[in-house]
Amino acid sequence: MLIMNYKMIEMKKYLIILLMVAGAILYSSCDRDELFEREQYKPVFALLSDDGFNIFAEEHDLELEESPGFISAVCGGTLPTEKDINITVAEDESLLLQYNLRNFDVEESKYARWLPRNSYDIENYSITIPAGERIGLMPLKIRANGLSPDTIYFIPLRVDRFSSYELNSTKSTVLYRVFMKNYYATNQSVTNYTFHGKSDGINVMGSKRVFPVRGNSVRTMAGNLNFESSVDVINKGAVLLTVDKENKVLIQPWKDLNVIQIDGDPDYPNTFSIYNDGYSTYKTFLLRYNYVYDGKTYQIQEELRLEFKEKNDY
Repeated sequence: MLIMNYKMIEMKKYLIILLMVAGAILYSSCDRDELFEREQYKPVFALLSDDGFNIFAEEHDLELEESPGFISAVCGGTLPTEKDINITVAEDESLLLQYNLRNFDVEESKYARWLPRNSYDIENYSITIPAGERIGLMPLKIRANGLSPDTIYFIPLRVDRFSSYELNSTKSTVLYRVFMKNYYATNQSVTNYTFHGKSDGINVMGSKRVFPVRGNSVRTMAGNLNFESSVDVINKGAVLLTVDKENKVLIQPWKDLNVIQIDGDPDYPNTFSIYNDGYSTYKTFLLRYNYVYDGKTYQIQEELRLEFKEKNDY
């Protein structure tokens, strides 16, 4: 009998130990799960950007004297926030310096530039993500006319302080990049017109890169001169095309090139038009001009053509 009681006591002890171990494991597991959920689902906010350099790019229409833009902050997490997130941002030149050194090292001619102060307004350097919502915006006003189509322009911003929750430290900055467009071209992507015509009576054809300059102006290389991303090459060989309200085109030198517009050619009347061949629609320049390059005069008759769909600009 004593032996039976002893065995029962030992069995009870064993069961108690098992229950204690199981409870500890369960508690530990629950604790880890709770910690995991807190880490995974807690509200964390960030400034919205596109890549490793935290760039957010917007295209601005040169036909507008002033166009809107914005910086946005977004909040992640499964559960809705219970408090507003009030964020103050500040301009930070060091972000621009870091970008230039990482991308261009000592090639200062390629450096991105701070958008000129007279080209933008920020009335309030703050963003609010209201409680229960995911996104907040900070409006900008951009005046892109007068900017160079060859320069990278940024407004460098960082989070200076915030009122609640947690900031994603890797997304606490943003470089707001300004791209330009007009009806004829954009510099956010490559705008290539096909061209064919004659140079000194010899048939030529190929493609030409076209850049927006002002609301009604674009820049391209003269004749069949090759484009290079070099100030010297561009200044020496580029022309400026300006379209008036009657779609007449004025041809002028961009900088140093000697250009003479020739009017009166019925096939190349220096006009811009929209042309549909029954299958596709094209933006079309018909141009006639002479230019002097390295002491030689070239007589140019050319058609520049860009296929587009009516719902899109490019």
